[in-house]
Amino acid sequence: MIQVLLQNIQLHGYHGVHPLEKVTGTNFLINMVIDVNIAKDNLLLQDTIDYAIVFEMLKFEFSQSEDLLENLSNRIIQKIFTTFMQAERIELTILKNDAPIAGFCGQVGTKTIKYRQ
Repeated sequence: MIQVLLQNIQLHGYHGVHPLEKVTGTNFLINMVIDVNIAKDNLLLQDTIDYAIVFEMLKFEFSQSEDLLENLSNRIIQKIFTTFMQAERIELTILKNDAPIAGFCGQVGTKTIKYRQ
C-alpha cells in the first residue's frame, strides 16, 4: 500500500451558508491522503496517482460555490475515484479559516473518509 499525500494546500473559495461567505469568500486549508494498492516495485506515473492532476481537480471544484463542505468533499472524492481507478481509499480534510462565528478564533471544517465501492 502506498499513500499519496497532498498537504497544507491553501485555496480561496466561496463555500458556506453565511451570505458574507458567498461575497468575500474564505481561505481554506486542504489535506488529502489517497491510498493506492500497488503490488509492483518499479512504478510508472500511470501506476499511481498524479498529484498535479488531483490539485487541478481541487482548484476546479473550489471554484464552484457550495453551501456545505460535506457536499464539496463528496464531489471531490467521487471525481478522484472516477479518474484514478487505482485509488482505494481517500481521506479529505477541509478546514475553514476565519469562520463567520462571533468571537471564534480557530478553524472549522470536515473530514471525509471514503472507500472505493
